Amino acid sequence: MIKVFILSSGLGYIQRGYESFSQELFDALSQNCSLDVTLFKGNGKPSNKEIVVWNLPYYGKLAQKISEFFKKPERRDPYFTQQVTFFLSFLPHLYLKKPDIIFFTEPSLGTLLWHWRSITKQSYQFLFCNGGPCSPTIFYRWDRVLQVAPTHFQSALDIGVAAEKQSLIPHAIHIPSEPIILSDREREFLRHKLGLPEKRPLILSVAAINKCRKRMDYVISEIAHLPEPPPYLLLLGHQGEEAREIIQLGNSLLGVDNFQIRTVDKNQVTDYYKVADAFVLASLYEGFGLVFLEAMSHGLPCLAHDYEVPRYILGNEGYFANFELAGSLANLIPQALAESHDISKRRHRHRTVYERFSWDKLRPEYVKLIQQCVNS
Repeated sequence: MIKVFILSSGLGYIQRGYESFSQELFDALSQNCSLDVTLFKGNGKPSNKEIVVWNLPYYGKLAQKISEFFKKPERRDPYFTQQVTFFLSFLPHLYLKKPDIIFFTEPSLGTLLWHWRSITKQSYQFLFCNGGPCSPTIFYRWDRVLQVAPTHFQSALDIGVAAEKQSLIPHAIHIPSEPIILSDREREFLRHKLGLPEKRPLILSVAAINKCRKRMDYVISEIAHLPEPPPYLLLLGHQGEEAREIIQLGNSLLGVDNFQIRTVDKNQVTDYYKVADAFVLASLYEGFGLVFLEAMSHGLPCLAHDYEVPRYILGNEGYFANFELAGSLANLIPQALAESHDISKRRHRHRTVYERFSWDKLRPEYVKLIQQCVNS
């Protein structure tokens, strides 16, 4: 039996992105009887195979104070302090339980492990998931790199990383084999329960509430350019330092009756996808974009900036434009809303992502990847 460790220092603090994928990977691989899988996470509820590793959380004052002592700018981020303390607390488990494969998504944590293996001469294999993505120049540290999109695979090839060192398998999520599509009456009832307008078009964006990366300010500005009355805009995500400014912008340009920001638990997000009419992610670059899969699994039309990653995920079902230009998103929205409730289109969107990105379809490829790592 192959012993696999999955590491995620942020899991338990953050429930999206890297972290949610690590949890789902653990759930998927645990179903295979040839694998002995243990998940090590930074916070949350422990169990026999889900171990909480002590660390200093990035948002705590102590982690922030310690980060100030690091000389290199990239290590002054409190999240690096969290990963260092997680790494140190993880070492006894590494010594006692002796894994065959260590799977991780955080490059700083992987670098610490690489230095430790160099010192101790231990024989476990490193499998790094490049979902960020990070620079291919550090791939030499790890035995195999999992690329989640063709553009990342090609970028590594272009600087000389051997194809044999890489595997191209996209991120996967749990997708039911049949879509859940509500009737108009069911949608209105659920919207009422959620405290949302019952009979208005609803645009949804699920991402961290910021300007620098997710560009929530752009979404607000574009919807403000639509004819009155505009669609209702709902932004779901973690509210960081820029959230207050974005709330003020939304209230100013759209008004409190047309706009809202919420932060909800991961298991509650599904209800918001069910009642939305369209989904938008305005970021100009993503390593992958799991939210596209979530939205498409509910049959929603997805609006995205036009570049390689969403083209790969959404294919012919996506609505693309150059979101660096004012008016581009605003011009797309009427088309997406007009096609939102075409049941055949919604079912087709669901089917395209189910066949390509569901755990039902991709679990065997991930198991095969683990086996290849051990055999190599």
